[in-house]
Amino acid sequence: MSNHRKALSISAFLLAAALTFSGCGAGSSDPAPAASDAPDAPAPAVSSAPAGAGDTAPAGDPIRIGIVTTLSGANAGHGEYCKEGAELWKEDVNARGGILGRPVELVYEDNGETEQTYMNAMVKALSDDDLCAVYSNGYSNQITLVLPEVANYEIPLLAGNSSQACLDANNDYYWMLRLSDANVSPAMVLACRDQLGMKKPAILNVNDSYGRGMADFVVKAIEENGMELAIQVECTAEEKQFTPILTQIVNSGADGIIAINHQDQAALVMMQIEAMDIQLPLMGCSQYASALAMDTAGEASNGWYSLADWSNEVQTESGKAFVEAYRKAYNRDSDMQSVCAYDAMLLLEDAITRAGTDDPKAVNEALKQTKDVVGAMTSYTYLEGDHSLGTSIMLTQTQDKKGVMIDMVAKPGL
Repeated sequence: MSNHRKALSISAFLLAAALTFSGCGAGSSDPAPAASDAPDAPAPAVSSAPAGAGDTAPAGDPIRIGIVTTLSGANAGHGEYCKEGAELWKEDVNARGGILGRPVELVYEDNGETEQTYMNAMVKALSDDDLCAVYSNGYSNQITLVLPEVANYEIPLLAGNSSQACLDANNDYYWMLRLSDANVSPAMVLACRDQLGMKKPAILNVNDSYGRGMADFVVKAIEENGMELAIQVECTAEEKQFTPILTQIVNSGADGIIAINHQDQAALVMMQIEAMDIQLPLMGCSQYASALAMDTAGEASNGWYSLADWSNEVQTESGKAFVEAYRKAYNRDSDMQSVCAYDAMLLLEDAITRAGTDDPKAVNEALKQTKDVVGAMTSYTYLEGDHSLGTSIMLTQTQDKKGVMIDMVAKPGL
């Protein structure tokens, strides 16, 4: 882990940004009040001291957080990025004295490649009485399956997915970092119309709960914004050959493509569109701007637009600090999986600090007081009844295999 210590003290940077943003005074040595004692106070982004400050090492029983991710099989790269982001935070927080003076441990469970192995890993983590919270970067259909268990065990689950269906389950212990599909889809359609000139787009979507859920919101936004849907074509999550589907789209008279797939499939779509020399404006969901998809697709990723949660070309100060720290630690660019895991840990650090305990129920209540917490990806605020904490998303265009930030789009209601 020695390479981690070469990284910037990024959490300390985010703390300073959050204190400036929220108007809190820095440097207080007073213990954090319980969430119920200070519901109106803006929360600091991270715990009290900057990285490396003081001589006191964390002591006592560790605060343990579970992380369920893919550590084996074809999608192990997703889990590697996730683990790197979480470990970057852990190294930093422990260097700053831990949380509440206690060291932090991360407990990993490999969710494998099937819904059953995912469920098994999640139940193992959720039922662990020594954990105060769990983070998962699972797909939305996987998260949906496990939500009843989350409610049963009454432990906070922070997740890197974005499906509105998960929010619609009204699970008090489920927390989404990113903007939901209901918020992203209208912004995506407006960008297609106003910046890409689409009037009659086609939709290509994977036929799982994520793809269909987001596609439904896109269709609604097309209808509400004076556009016409040329055709909507679905594919299975296992589909690898898109020539027949893309031929249907071209023959439909569409003047652009809106694509909604997971990142491994997104790379295939980009490569096959280039191979077919399809000359249409292209808009993809956030998966099309992921490092894994762009690296796999190579030059075929260039020119694609996306409403993306993350880009290593981010222009915010907190985002640029994370990019620099990650590159120093791992000698490569981060991915959305990395930054989601990192920001999830920051949110938990903030909640545990304010709760004054690692009791799962208290931590969950503290998450409901989240306000103006500055992360690497965005800032986070709880709006009454809305368990989607992110406040903005980026419009990006891929240039030279990198997602270049064009604009920031705010969450409706803020």
